[in-house]
Amino acid sequence: MGQLKEDNRLLASLAVFRELYNSEKDVYGIISIFLADLIKIENLYSFSLNEITSKLNNTFEFEIPDAVVRTSLGRLTFLEKQQGAYFVKDFSNIDTHTFDQKRQTIQSNNETIIDNLFKFIETEKKVTLSEKDKEKISHSFCCFLLDVNNGDEYVEYVTSFILNREADIDFKQQLNLIREGVILYSGIKYNNNINDLGTWRTELTIFIDTEILFHIAGFNGELYQKLATDFLNYVKEINQKAQKKLIKLKYFEEVKNDIEGFFTKARHLIEGNERPYPNVTAMVSIINGCKSAADILGKKSDFYTLLKSYGIEEDNFRDYFNPNNHKYNIVSQDIIESVSKEIDKDAEPFLRFLNYVSIHRKEANSNNFENIGFLLLTGNSTTLKVAWNELMKDEGFVPMATHLSFLTNKFWFKLNKGFGKASLPTSFDIITKSQIILSKVLNDNVGAKYEELQNDYNKGKLTEEQAKARIIDLRNKVRKPEEIKNDTVNDVLNAITEDSLEKFIEEQTHFKIKAEQQQENNVKLIEQLETKRDIETQLLATKKDLLQEKLNLKDTLEKQRRPLERKAKKKYQNLKTLIGSIILAYYILFIVAIFHFTWNIMEQYTFILSIIPVVASIIYLLMTEQTINPLKYLKILEERYLTQTYDEFNFDLNKVSENDAEIGKLETEIIELKKASG
Repeated sequence: MGQLKEDNRLLASLAVFRELYNSEKDVYGIISIFLADLIKIENLYSFSLNEITSKLNNTFEFEIPDAVVRTSLGRLTFLEKQQGAYFVKDFSNIDTHTFDQKRQTIQSNNETIIDNLFKFIETEKKVTLSEKDKEKISHSFCCFLLDVNNGDEYVEYVTSFILNREADIDFKQQLNLIREGVILYSGIKYNNNINDLGTWRTELTIFIDTEILFHIAGFNGELYQKLATDFLNYVKEINQKAQKKLIKLKYFEEVKNDIEGFFTKARHLIEGNERPYPNVTAMVSIINGCKSAADILGKKSDFYTLLKSYGIEEDNFRDYFNPNNHKYNIVSQDIIESVSKEIDKDAEPFLRFLNYVSIHRKEANSNNFENIGFLLLTGNSTTLKVAWNELMKDEGFVPMATHLSFLTNKFWFKLNKGFGKASLPTSFDIITKSQIILSKVLNDNVGAKYEELQNDYNKGKLTEEQAKARIIDLRNKVRKPEEIKNDTVNDVLNAITEDSLEKFIEEQTHFKIKAEQQQENNVKLIEQLETKRDIETQLLATKKDLLQEKLNLKDTLEKQRRPLERKAKKKYQNLKTLIGSIILAYYILFIVAIFHFTWNIMEQYTFILSIIPVVASIIYLLMTEQTINPLKYLKILEERYLTQTYDEFNFDLNKVSENDAEIGKLETEIIELKKASG
C-alpha cells in the first residue's frame, strides 16, 4: 500500500497548492506555508537549506529547486538565519491549522475518488482487484493527472471512469483542482527564478514533429487543433511582447520527408480507390473530399502555407554529422541497446531527433528551462519515454523532448495568465485530457486489430466477405477526441477490451450456407480475380512507398557520407603532398651537393644512390614475386583513410550497399508487377 499512499499524498499536495493560490496569489507564499507545516510536524529547531529542501520534496513528493525554497523561507517571520543555517525563534507563532484541514479534506476526497475507480474497474472487468492491482491503478491515475508517460496500464479505465462522471460537478472540480496544481508546480520545476513572470526573455527553438504539425492543420480533429492553437497563441504573444522572434518553430528535414511520404500515400489511395488504415485519423482527414491526385496536391500546398503563416520553417542546419559536433552526440551502440531493451522496441529511430537537439544545445545549462535553447515537441509517446530515460537525462535536467501540454503550461505560467476562466488553455480541463487519451488508446487498438485482421485474411481464416464487413465495423469504431462523450464511453471501452475478431467470426457463421456456395461459384471466381487485381494494385503501391523510403534513406546516407569522404580525401591529399615534398627536397638537396662538392666527388655517390632502388626492387620481386607499384600503394592508402574515417564516425558502409541492393530489387519487382497487371 506504500505506492498508494505516496500517490495520494502527491495529488493532495498539488490540490492544496492550487487552493492556496486563490488566497496567496504568489508561489513563494504557497511554498512557505508548506515549509511552515513541515517545520512544525518535524519539530525542526534548526536546519540548512539543503536539509529543508530535501525534507520538503520527500514529504510532499515535490521536486522544487533550492533557489525557490530559499526565497520562500525568507517569507517566514518566525525564522532567523545565522551563518548559513536557519533557526526557529518561536514555535508558538507557527499556525498551520487551516493548511492541515485543507490537506486532510482533499486527501479524504481523493481516497473516495480512487475507491470509486477501483469499484468501476471491478464492475467493468468483472473481477476482484488485488492490492497489487490497486497500486498499479492508483499509479496510472496519478500519472494521468500529472502528464507522466509511464502509467499506460489501466489508462483506458481511468479515462472512461472520468468521462462517465462528467456530469458530477464536485468530482470535476476536485480533479481540475489537482490538474491546476500540476500546472503551477510545472512552472516551478526547471526554473530557479520565478520572480520574473509576465515576460519571456531568452531564445528558444522548438522542433516540431509530424503529429503535432498535423494537429495544427486539424487533421487529427478539432480538439487537438484547439490544443495546438493555444500553444501557438502563447508563442505569438511572447514574440510580440519581445518585439522579436524569441521563440522559433522549426521541423527537421526527416519530418519534411515523412510529410511528403504521407501525402504520396494519400495520392496512391485516391488513385487506387483504396481505403486508408481506419485508425490513421490524419490520413482519413486528408483524403476526405478528394477525388483526384490534384486535390491531394492542393491540400498539401494549403498545409505548407498554413505552417508558413505560423512562422514554422524547415530546419536548414546541415552540420549534424560535422566532426566538430561529434562530442555532443548522445547516441552510442550501448545506449541504443539499453534503451531498446527498456522500451521493448528498436530505440534508434526515436533517438535521432533527440541527438539533433543535443547537438544544438551543446553545453547549455539544461537544469533551467529558459536556458536550454532547443527542444523537441512531439506527440509520440515512445519518443517521450526515451527522452525521460535516465540514460538520456541527468536528474533535475530538462529532457530533450516534451509534449504539447507541458509547453503550453510553461508558457501560461511564465506569462502569468492566472486562473480566470477566459484565459485557461483547453489542455487544463480534465474532461478534455480524458477524451484525448481514450481516443488515442481506442484508435491504437483499432490499428492493432486491423493488422490482426490482415494476417488472418492472408492465412485464410477469414473470407473476403467477412474481412470487408469487419473493416467497416472497425472504421465505425474510430473516434476523434471530441466525438467521445459520457454516453458513448461504454461502447468505446468495450471496443478496446473485447476479443472482437473471434466474436465477429462467430456472429458471421450464418453467411456460410452450403446451398448458396454452389450457386455463387462463378461469382466467387470473378471476385477472386478482382481481389487478385486489388492485391496487386495495393502491393504495387506498397512497393512504390517502400522504394521512396529507400531512396530517401539513400539521400540521407549520402548527405552523411559526403563530409566524411571530404575529410578522408583531405588526409590523402596531405599524404601525397608530404611524399611529393620529400622527393622534391631529396633532388634539390642532391643537386645543391653536386654544385657544392663538384661532379668529380659526387659521381660515385650518384651511382650508389641510383642503384639502391634497383637492388631494392629486385629483392622485393624475388621475395614477393610482385613488382613495386606506387600507384597501387597510394590507392590502398586512400581506401584505408576512407575506411578509418567511416569507422571513426560510426558510418556503416554496408548499410549503403544493402540499401542500394534493396532499391535495385524493388525497382525490378515494380517493373514485373506492372507487366503482370498490364
